[in-house]
Amino acid sequence: CFISARVVRASLAAPCDLPMTSQPSSSVCTQEAVADIVFLVSGSWSIGTENFDVITGLDIGPDKVRIGLAQYSDEPHQEFLLKDHMDKSSLLPALDEFPYRTGNTATGKAMDFLVKQYFTEEAGSRAKERVPQIAVVITNGDSADDIVAPAKSLRQHGVIVFGIGVGQANLMELKAIANRPSERFLLTIDSYQALQRLTEGLLQTLCISVEDQRQALEEKFADIVFLVDSAVSVQEFQQIRTLLTRLVNQMNFGASAYRLGLAQYARDVRVEFLLKAHQTKEVYLSAIRLFRQRRLQPYEARNLGSALEYVYANFFTSEAGSRADQGYQQHLVIVTGKDSDDPVYRASHLIKSSGINVVGMSAGASLSELRIIANPAYIYTGVITIVPTLRAIFEAEKVEATLTGDCKAANVADIVFIVDESGSIGTANFKMVRTFLHSIVSGLEISWAKVRVGIVMYSNGASPQVYLDSFDDKSELLNFIKILPYRGGGTNTGAALNYARDNVFIKARGSRKEQGVQQVAVVITDGKSQDDVSTAAADLRRAGVTIYAIGVKEANKALLDQMASYPHNKHVFNVDNFEKLKGLELSLQKSLCHNIIQQAISVSRRSSIKEGCVKTEEADIFFLIDNSGSIFPTDFQDMKNFITEFIHTFRISPEHVRIGVVKYADSPQLEFDLARYSDTKSLEKAIEGIKQIGGGTKTGRALEYMGPLFDRTVVTPDHKVPEYLVVITDGKSSDQVKVPAEKLRAQGIIVYAIGVKSADPDELEKISGNPKRTFFVNNFDALRSIKDDIITDICSQDICKDIPVDLLFLVDSSGSIDPEDYKTMKDFMKSVISRSMIGRDEVHVGVMQFSSIQQLEFSFNRYYSKYEILSAIDNMNQIGGGTETGAAITALSQYFDPDQGGRPDMRQRLVVITDGESQDEVKAPAAALRAKGVVVFAIGVMEANTTQLLEISGSPERMYAERDFDALKDLESHVAFELCDPERGKCRMTEKADIIFLVDGSTSITLQKFRSMQKFMKSVVRETTVGKELTRFGVILYSTNPQSIFTLKHYDSKRQVLKAIDALKSPYGDTYTSRALAYTLDYFNQDNGGRAALRVPQILMVITDGDATDRSSLVAPSVALRDNGISVFSIGVEGANKTQLEVMAGGDKSKVFYVDNFEALEYLYKTVTHVLCNSTKPVCTQEAVADIGTENFKQILRFLYMLVNSFDIGPDHVCIRLVQYSITPRTEFLLNTDQNKKDILQYINRLPYMGGCTHTCQCFDFMLKEHFVEEAGSWAGQNVSQIAVVITDSKSQDKVESYAQNLKRKGIVVYAVGIKDADEAELKEIANAPHTQCVYSVSNLVALQGISQSIVQMLCTTVEEVKRQLMQLSPGNVGQTTTEMFNVPDNLCSLIQTLVSNCLLQLVQHFNSVSSVPVILSTMCI
Repeated sequence: CFISARVVRASLAAPCDLPMTSQPSSSVCTQEAVADIVFLVSGSWSIGTENFDVITGLDIGPDKVRIGLAQYSDEPHQEFLLKDHMDKSSLLPALDEFPYRTGNTATGKAMDFLVKQYFTEEAGSRAKERVPQIAVVITNGDSADDIVAPAKSLRQHGVIVFGIGVGQANLMELKAIANRPSERFLLTIDSYQALQRLTEGLLQTLCISVEDQRQALEEKFADIVFLVDSAVSVQEFQQIRTLLTRLVNQMNFGASAYRLGLAQYARDVRVEFLLKAHQTKEVYLSAIRLFRQRRLQPYEARNLGSALEYVYANFFTSEAGSRADQGYQQHLVIVTGKDSDDPVYRASHLIKSSGINVVGMSAGASLSELRIIANPAYIYTGVITIVPTLRAIFEAEKVEATLTGDCKAANVADIVFIVDESGSIGTANFKMVRTFLHSIVSGLEISWAKVRVGIVMYSNGASPQVYLDSFDDKSELLNFIKILPYRGGGTNTGAALNYARDNVFIKARGSRKEQGVQQVAVVITDGKSQDDVSTAAADLRRAGVTIYAIGVKEANKALLDQMASYPHNKHVFNVDNFEKLKGLELSLQKSLCHNIIQQAISVSRRSSIKEGCVKTEEADIFFLIDNSGSIFPTDFQDMKNFITEFIHTFRISPEHVRIGVVKYADSPQLEFDLARYSDTKSLEKAIEGIKQIGGGTKTGRALEYMGPLFDRTVVTPDHKVPEYLVVITDGKSSDQVKVPAEKLRAQGIIVYAIGVKSADPDELEKISGNPKRTFFVNNFDALRSIKDDIITDICSQDICKDIPVDLLFLVDSSGSIDPEDYKTMKDFMKSVISRSMIGRDEVHVGVMQFSSIQQLEFSFNRYYSKYEILSAIDNMNQIGGGTETGAAITALSQYFDPDQGGRPDMRQRLVVITDGESQDEVKAPAAALRAKGVVVFAIGVMEANTTQLLEISGSPERMYAERDFDALKDLESHVAFELCDPERGKCRMTEKADIIFLVDGSTSITLQKFRSMQKFMKSVVRETTVGKELTRFGVILYSTNPQSIFTLKHYDSKRQVLKAIDALKSPYGDTYTSRALAYTLDYFNQDNGGRAALRVPQILMVITDGDATDRSSLVAPSVALRDNGISVFSIGVEGANKTQLEVMAGGDKSKVFYVDNFEALEYLYKTVTHVLCNSTKPVCTQEAVADIGTENFKQILRFLYMLVNSFDIGPDHVCIRLVQYSITPRTEFLLNTDQNKKDILQYINRLPYMGGCTHTCQCFDFMLKEHFVEEAGSWAGQNVSQIAVVITDSKSQDKVESYAQNLKRKGIVVYAVGIKDADEAELKEIANAPHTQCVYSVSNLVALQGISQSIVQMLCTTVEEVKRQLMQLSPGNVGQTTTEMFNVPDNLCSLIQTLVSNCLLQLVQHFNSVSSVPVILSTMCI
């Protein structure tokens, strides 16, 4: 039985023709390769001796390649060990003589045998000498035992395992045996005879792997510099000398090993010796013995800041002996006796950003200063006992970065690294690229269900090293990164981007784009591409991939900007040499992870923007789009897509928001004006129909054209709505733009200027007149990235109206902040405040600064005008010192209390801005403040610790992490919007209702009092969305007799209703309230505009100031109103009788309001409209399925009670079904059971607890077979939407994905809500795609109660959308079943995309301690 040594190399050849890496010749391999290689060969009956050949292609020797051979069948057999044959002359005969062993195939046992008998020092393994360890497993059949665990153990032992499958070998087993990626370490062939044909390629691949592994295993040395404070005590100085002596004795110091530099400092620096000074350990020891402490002048300054600058410039350079450019770790050890007399932040930031690891040792200095100077993980007190710790730091292969909290949270993404391996990089620099990749990936949550990683190397062409489905084990991925091959060649970045799009970001290779998982590409390059990058990058971004661009050395900045996603300050990184990649690791990792989180929650923010823009009742918006010939068709389509997505945020109608479009080139051309289209659907069609003509670029002429267009479409001369113009252009105008743009702005039109590609930034600002309304992107596909910025700016101008808020800024004033950055921070506060309605009854503002101390600048009750507040901020001075954020949060808590000017009954907000890591604990103080009801926003800049930011805010939705202070400018609109925005899921405005004001006009009401009643009514109207299909208003005045002033059908716009209320005249007379109530009933009927038949909520709002003259007959008309489905809101002022108010409201005290004077009535609308909004939320018919958990059972029942109580229960309306499950599910009642709300609520209250484990998939299967079927009352076959909402706080003990997929295939839309420690990956397996948009997460059961109304609203909104989509999917086919329609995957995907547009992702990181409470809530809406 013979085996060819040249066969070994073939085991690494890629079955899909993976391009080879570097191409060394066989002779190079045989002469220089050093490795321990063991062949494990199946000796089963189907392998014949004639199929083996002799090993001839390797250089065998004790210091070269050693070969071992094991054969196995039922049992493994030791043929010869690595130590047995040290030359070919003895090895070849041994191969000829080993016996052929027949039997079964126990591959797992054989691999365990290799670990115990072959890869040991006694058997000849040289693993301790850092020699590559390689096993080649050749098999031809299924293993009779488990191979997964033994194979993993073998790989974890440091052995690279190649698999060669022959004939009918089990490919899945081979993949489990071999290292990943399989494309490199796995080969299959038809027969053993074919092994001989693979000799050359197999040998070549093996040699490359041996060399790559040798580089990964070689001992890593470092350059170490000690900077010692000259003023430490004599005893401490002696301890430092002892420390240095011990280090040198215990470690390998020398010119080619560790190098040491030494300096001491006080007012200035004295160099003892540079890194290049000494060549041997003996010379180092001699120099340390001569190390003497400097004599200082009395009170001589200790300028550590300038000392750090000196060391950076004079020690960490090639001239001084630093080997950073060769990839050697750089360490600086600082021993300091007191805090520096000069600033240290800039110098320490410079050093750390250059990739130098800083160790801080205090011999008297404060820990707060050491935290600024040193790596947070490497701060120590004391000197003499620190030697073992320092040695461990220096001997570590890499300095491990602390995993930030946002990287723990950013646990679902597909990330592909696209890495330049061109010849300009070189072997030494590529080692640093490997290290950089290793560090970034080590900070990610790698697994099949969480973060997946791919790697594409490129030079002349692209070479996929790792696909997204290659690795699910983090340690194995990291080990492979250590041996990434380097080839050299040209730089075709565009081709690499195209390759990644077409071959890596695809479902077949592990991409989860269709499931809504974020797709991220990180491009690393050192030079200018030799092909077109702009188009390739745009195509990749259009495919839904977010691109980060990292430039090194000669990388072209313009090229990086073309590649990266918008905005560039978040997605472009540039360093001037490869050594500085080390300093970029933490920055990129933080940015990458934080942006992944932000993208995930951007759906929630986008939903919030859409809800917040409801307050933008009226607006006229024109788009002026460049139509010139320089714009490609795909770019023009991007522009149209931008406009289409833009309009979906607003309520399009003649009475609300109107849209017009003008295109221009040499001359402007009106596509459609503001009055042309009155609904979103017709607008979409019109936008899609816009055709590009081409021509020049005369933007000035087009701007001139716009003024008359706005004037022509004014509805009435006395009513001017907000007017906006959005200009999009890709080049410099051939005419002047300044004067026509100024005319437009003078006309009151707010102009946004968006430049693309070759647009002139200066010209853009002339068009907009405001840098904050000027935008520039490198490609048209990036337009969608700025859409939310513009919309937020438009809507934030209205959203803050009438929302009283206590807003306190807590700003970092520590010494690490540059004076210019401090000013930028003040400008940020001023901008946010400028967007707020400041006043005694509106927004109150306070400001506190902090460093090591706290300094209150002013409290909430100090200033009530913008001018005073802005002036006070201008006069603030920086404090300096450390960063103790936790103490500051504790100190400011009191200012939210009433005795310090706070208003706990109003919204209370805290905005924390910091640039560094807090030196004290922030979690508990922040949680205590949030427990008081204060909503906290955390903004981190520069070196801010994102883990702490998350602890401060309590939610990633309220956390922002920016690279520099300039980025604060981009946050102004967003933060202002979020601060004013009501909490998620809270009712914002009454959307649809019939509301009649019944207004007391009796003689007791003076003209001034009547004006107060008018103000109240107008305020209520402003808090609704008025329209023919939305909310309608009517007014009836009464005294002795009632009189209808206008009915529900009279007015279709808010403006008309407000004008009619202004015109009201008090009738005077007595207070015949009962007569008036009876009179109103007919005015809710269809003839007068009432919509009871359409199930529109109907509200009568009675406003009276006195005792009813006909009080004795008050009950009958009140009951009649309620019997007809009309809710009565009773609003009493001054002398109103509270008992009578309750009678009218039917005893519902939540609808009874009273104030003791008419001035207070003007402000009562805030309370009334909140109740009104919740009372008029749309009701949908639903079924609910619930499962209960442990001792928190009662809280779950309360949640269900609240949920069910929100619906109109009945056979023709809401249908409820209840299922409880643990190990097995149990039906409580079905849909077709006769139901009423009272019985259901009683049943919920006494529901017995089942208990047991969590087997969610069984419940899914049960629901599908027993509940979502016609026999159980489901109406799936009648175009009725099927919805399931899954609520759980723990991971199921069974696999849920396939069962959830079964539900979704049947057309059942699945949402997921996670409580406490719910597994986010599992939630996303459960939910429909895109799952990042269909997942709620809450911190505890209390928080679950808080989102019950949000869930109700979401379900009802979804129902309406499903109905619309179902009609579009199957026009005219009413009889077609839901299942039949949903069998088309494209239709399902399209439907789900629409369904989830209103979903929220509310992720609260810090959970309270709650026992396991899994719940299933399934809802079907008609």
